This record gives sequence, C-alpha cells and structure tokens, in this order.
Amino acid sequence: MDEIRLRIIHSKRLLNCNVMIFTETWLNSGIPDNAIELAGRHTLWADRTADESGKTRGGGLCIYVNKAWCTNSIIVGRHCSANLEFLMTKELIVDFRKERGGTHDPIHINGMAVERVPSFKFLGTHISEDLSWTTNTSSLVKKTHQRLFFLRTLKKNQLSSAILVNYRCAVESILTICVTAWYGSCSVAERKALQRVVKTAQRITGTPLSAIEDIQRKRCLRRARGILKDSSHPAHRLFSLLPSGRRLRCLRTRTSRLRNSFFPRAVCLLNSTPR
Repeated sequence: MDEIRLRIIHSKRLLNCNVMIFTETWLNSGIPDNAIELAGRHTLWADRTADESGKTRGGGLCIYVNKAWCTNSIIVGRHCSANLEFLMTKELIVDFRKERGGTHDPIHINGMAVERVPSFKFLGTHISEDLSWTTNTSSLVKKTHQRLFFLRTLKKNQLSSAILVNYRCAVESILTICVTAWYGSCSVAERKALQRVVKTAQRITGTPLSAIEDIQRKRCLRRARGILKDSSHPAHRLFSLLPSGRRLRCLRTRTSRLRNSFFPRAVCLLNSTPR
C-alpha cells in the first residue's frame, strides 16, 4: 500500500486515473477496510471463497474508483467459481525433437479450444516454449528499474542507509523470484543485465549488496538440503548417495539445458560444499 500511495503522489497519470483494478490481492475477511483505503478513492473489493472456488488461498479483486470521476459506485453482485479458472488456461508446447511429424491437435475444455501461446507467465516467472529465459530476464530487469525509482526518492529525501536497505524487499525480492529454477540457464548477457541492477542499487543505498549468483547458490543449497532430509518429497530419490556414503551420485545429462537446471546443479553444489 505504501508503494501504491507513493506512485500516485509522484505520477500524474495515476493521480488522474478514474479506475484502478488489482487482481490476486490475497485479501481476506480479517483485513480491515482502512488498511487498504486510498485517499480520494472509493474502495470495492471481493475475496476468493474456498467453498465456491475450491481454493483456500490466492485470488481476490480490488477496485479503486476516483471520487472526482464517480461518487455513487456500488457493488451489484459478487461471483466466485472454480470454472472461471479455465479462462486463464494456456497451452505451451515444448518440442525439441529433430524430426517433428505434423502439427499438434489443440486441447479442448468444455468444447472450447485452449489458446496456444509461445510463452506465458506462471507464478511470476515467464516460461517460453524454447525454455530460454530471455523474456523472463527482460521482464525482471524492467520491473526492478521501476522499483529503483523509490530508492532514489528515499535517498533524495536524505533517509538513512538503514531505511534504504529496503532494497531487499523492493528490488531483490523481484530479481530473485524462483531464481533457483531459471538463473542457472541464463546467458552471460542476461546475468550481466541482472547484476547491473544490483550495482545500481548499491550506488543508491551506499551499502554492499549480495550478488544474484551468491543468492542463487545459497537458495539452491537450502532447497536441496530440505529435499534431502524429506524422504516423502517426490524428488528425494534424485539425491542418492554413492557406496562410499560421502558423495551424491551425479545425474546423467546430455544437454547443457538439463545440466544447468536445478537438480544436476544442486547435486554438484552439495558434493562441493562441506556438510
């Protein structure tokens, strides 16, 4: 909410916006109205209900109506349905066969063909049909450059370095979302672009910040150790010990795409790190 209020103050376009709509709010009945109110705007919101949607978390819609534009907005009705989830279904085909015979028949749900796309966004990560991370990296860099604006604003107002370290929640949290899944397969140019954002944030905050590669390494190790300890995890069998009992068995990989993915890299990291 602080970010939204700051954006409205410093952006005339948002200040004069008639209606702002936010999805995936994750709001619930335990959050009071005054916690999400914006000055000069009427707030209308609806939560995802577990009984009607079949899901206990996520979802939600919040609409802010500018009172300078409309003063009599009301909620006519609320609707929540599990069937609406099908409206967001996309089909993405990953096919690396050397000989591709014919085309793939479309998938139909309730008589409607599912839209086929070259890439889509899932849980904040852009996944492409060629399994490259160019689209995802470009999106992250663009979004974090927008977040750097707030750090510059804080520094301009001569706030302390302790407050400027909010970089970790404003910028680093965006740069490192699902970093264990995609960073290993990024190109050198993409890694440099990500690290340039960190260096820019370092100059603004005046404090040393962790490199993306170091963060990815720590999270890979933490996640791998968690899987190793949990025998019920579906991927637990991928972390098998050699007869010596000191090292894990390396996974066989024929392509750099697989070699740079999470599980082969995690095994290598565990073998090279003292336990």
